[in-house]
Amino acid sequence: MIRARLLVFTALAAGLVSSSIDAATISGYVRDAASSESLPYVPVFIKNPRAGTMTNEHGYYAIPGLSAGAFELVCAYIGYEKYEQTINVTADEDAIVNINLGEEAIELAVLAISADRDDAETYDISPGRLTLRGTELKSAGHVMLEADPIRTVQTLPGVLSLSDFSVGLYVRGGAPDENLVLLDGTDVYNASHLFGLFSTFPADAAKSTELLRGGFPAKYGARLSSVLNVITDEGNKNQYEGIGGVSLLSSRLTLQGPVGRGSWLASGRRTYLEPILKLANLDTVFGYSFYDLQGKTHQVFSQDDQLTVAAYAGRDHFQVTPDGFDVDLWWGNKTFSAQWTHIFNPRWFSHFVVTGSDFDSKATIEVEGLRFEQTNDLTDWSFKGDLNWFPTQDHAAEIGWNVKWFTLNFHNRIQGNDFGSVNQDVLHIAGYVQDTWKVTNMFTLQPGFRASHFTEGGYNRFDPRLAGRYQFTTDTFFKAAWGIYHQPIFRVPREFQGITFLSDIWFMADTTAGPTKATHWVAGIEHNVGDAWSIEWEAYFKDYDEVTAFNYNVDADALTSGGFLLRGVGQAYGTDIQIKKSTGRHTGWISFSQGWTVRRFPQVNDDKGKIDPQNFYPKYDRRQSMNTVYQWHWGKDGRGTLNARYSLASGQPYTETVGVGNIFDDFGNQAPIIHRGPLNQKRLPMYQRLDMGLSYNFKFKRWSLKPYLQVVNVLDQENIFNRTPDLFGEPWREDEAARAGGIDELKMLPIFPSIGVDFEF
Repeated sequence: MIRARLLVFTALAAGLVSSSIDAATISGYVRDAASSESLPYVPVFIKNPRAGTMTNEHGYYAIPGLSAGAFELVCAYIGYEKYEQTINVTADEDAIVNINLGEEAIELAVLAISADRDDAETYDISPGRLTLRGTELKSAGHVMLEADPIRTVQTLPGVLSLSDFSVGLYVRGGAPDENLVLLDGTDVYNASHLFGLFSTFPADAAKSTELLRGGFPAKYGARLSSVLNVITDEGNKNQYEGIGGVSLLSSRLTLQGPVGRGSWLASGRRTYLEPILKLANLDTVFGYSFYDLQGKTHQVFSQDDQLTVAAYAGRDHFQVTPDGFDVDLWWGNKTFSAQWTHIFNPRWFSHFVVTGSDFDSKATIEVEGLRFEQTNDLTDWSFKGDLNWFPTQDHAAEIGWNVKWFTLNFHNRIQGNDFGSVNQDVLHIAGYVQDTWKVTNMFTLQPGFRASHFTEGGYNRFDPRLAGRYQFTTDTFFKAAWGIYHQPIFRVPREFQGITFLSDIWFMADTTAGPTKATHWVAGIEHNVGDAWSIEWEAYFKDYDEVTAFNYNVDADALTSGGFLLRGVGQAYGTDIQIKKSTGRHTGWISFSQGWTVRRFPQVNDDKGKIDPQNFYPKYDRRQSMNTVYQWHWGKDGRGTLNARYSLASGQPYTETVGVGNIFDDFGNQAPIIHRGPLNQKRLPMYQRLDMGLSYNFKFKRWSLKPYLQVVNVLDQENIFNRTPDLFGEPWREDEAARAGGIDELKMLPIFPSIGVDFEF
C-alpha cells in the first residue's frame, strides 16, 4: 500500500514539473451553432505539430505551449460539420477561439457523416468511460416506452438491471448505492420511480450522460463502483422551442428559450395510471402516480464568467388498500445547484458549485387498527470547487475540494412510539489532485490522489488512483487503471425472498460502522474499424471490504448504524465487450458481459451458527448478459425510424423453499412457518426480451409531429423474477412443490403495447 501511494505521488510530482509556460495558448468554448449550447467531451486539436485535448463537461478547451506562428485548428465531431480554421499566434498573446459547430447535412445515403478517422481522436484516458449524447439516448430509449438515460445505460456492457421493475444500476458487481449519480453536479440519492419504467431523468432535457464503470479518477469519490454524470440542456439561447410527448402512461413537456444574457429551460412529466387502473377495476385497491419537474438557467456574463442555476423535484405515491389492509408509500427527491465558472487566464479554468439534495421516504401500514410507520430523510448541502490548470501541451492538472454537510433521520414507529431510530449530523471533507501527463506521443498517465475526513467516527481515508493509455496505432489503444475507493454512506435494501420490501434505507458511517472499501483493477483495448465501427474489450477485478447488509435481528433500541447493519466482504470480476456502429442509416451496438459477484456476511449461510458463514451470490449476480440495440432510419431524409432492443441473460440466484410447517399460538391460532435452503443457492431460468418501436417524423414549417408504436416483450416471454412459497397451495399433491406448500412464480412484464406522439415546435 505504501509503495502504491509513493508511486502515485512520484508520478504526480513528475507530471506537475512543467516548462515553456511563457508560450501562447489557444482556448475557448465549443458550442452548437443552432442553440449556442456548450458541447462537452469534443476533441479539439491543431495540426503540424499535432497537439490537442477534449473539452471538459462545460465545453471549454485549452491548447497551451504554442510558439509564434500559424496553426490549423480542427474540431471534428460525429453529427456536426467539421471545423477548420487557420489561427495566427504570437509569442506574447493568447488566442481566444470559440467554435460553433453546425449540424451535418443529412443525405439520402447516410444519416450522419463522420469525420475522417485521423480527425476523430478522443484524447480520453479513462477505461470504462462511455458517453451518450441526446440522440443516442433517444434511439435506444424509445423501445422502452419512453427515452430514458438510465434505461439506455442498462444496455451498455458491465451494467445490469435487476428486473423489468427496476432502473437501479448494478455496475460490475456493485449495488445501486455504490454509484455516484450526479444531476448537474448534485448528488441524487434515488434515481428511479416505481415499476422501473422511468428514471428521474427525462431524455428531452438531457444533453449528455457520462458513465465511468470503474477505475474512475480522483476527481470523484465517496462511491465504490461507478459514476453516472447527467448534464441537462442549458436552454436555447437563440430562439424559443418546445419538445414533448403524450403516451398511454405519461405526458411530458420541455420548453426553453433566451433570457437575459443566456437561456432558460423548464421540463415536466407526470404519469396518469389512474384511468388505466379504473378500467381494470383496480382503482379501489391500488393507486400510483409520480411527477418530475426540472428548471435551469444559464447566463453568460462574459467570456470569463458564466452562471448556471438548476433545480429538480420529483415525488412518487403508491397506495394499496385491500380489505383490512392499508399500505401508503411516499418518496421523492429535491435537488438544487448554483454553478459559477470563471477563467482566470486561458490556462486556469475554475468551476465552483453550491448544491443541495434531499431524499425522503415515508411508509405507513395499517392492519386492523395497528399502525406501523417508517420515515427516512437524508439531506446533503455541498460546496465544491474544481480548478483546471493547463501548464503545457503535455500536462492538464486538476485540483479540487468538496465539503458536505449531511443530516440523516431514520425512525421506526409502532402506534406512534419509536422502535429504533438513527439521527446524525455529519461533516464530510474531501480534496483531490490529479494530472493528465502526456509522457510521450503514444503514452499518457493520469496519477491522482484523494483524501477525505468523516467527522462521525473521525475516519480519515487516503485513496491513490492511477490510469494510463498507450496508443499502438491511430485506431488502437490500451487503457488500464488502478485505484482505492471508500464510501461513507450506504443505502441498504431490505429483501424478502429477493423482493425489495417497502423502501430502502440510507445509513452513514459512525463510531460503530466505518466506511466501505473497494480496490479496482481495470484493463482493456479499444479499436476503431473504419469511420463507423468501434470495438472495446475490458477486464476488471474488484475487492470489497466492509460492505453492508440489513440486520434483521436488529435490537429495538438501536440508535447507531452498526446496530442496523451486517458487515462483510466480497469480490467482483469479469470481462465486457462492446461492438458499436455510430453512423449511417443502420446504427446501434452489441454488448456482452461475463461476470461473477460474491459476498460473505456473518449470520448468513452459517446453518444457524453451526458452521462458518459461506459465500453466496447476491440477487444481481448474472453470469452472462447480452444487449443488442438497433436503429434503422428509413424514408425521406431518414424520417422513419425502426428501433429494436434484444436482451438475453442467465438466470438470477434465488433462495429455495424446502418446506412449510405450522405453528400455533396460546389461543390455538394457526400460522405457517417457512423453511428455506441456503441463501441464493438456486438459479432461475434465463431471461430474454425483445422490444420494438416504429415511428415517423412529419416535419412542417416550424414544427414536427412524430407518432410512434412501441411493443415491450414482443415475444411474450414469461420471465421469472422470483419463486416464493404458496401458503395456500394444494397439500394433496405429492411432488416437492406441494410438500413446500406450493410454489408461486413472480413473473415480469408480459407483452405490452403502447402508442404515443412526440412533438417539437
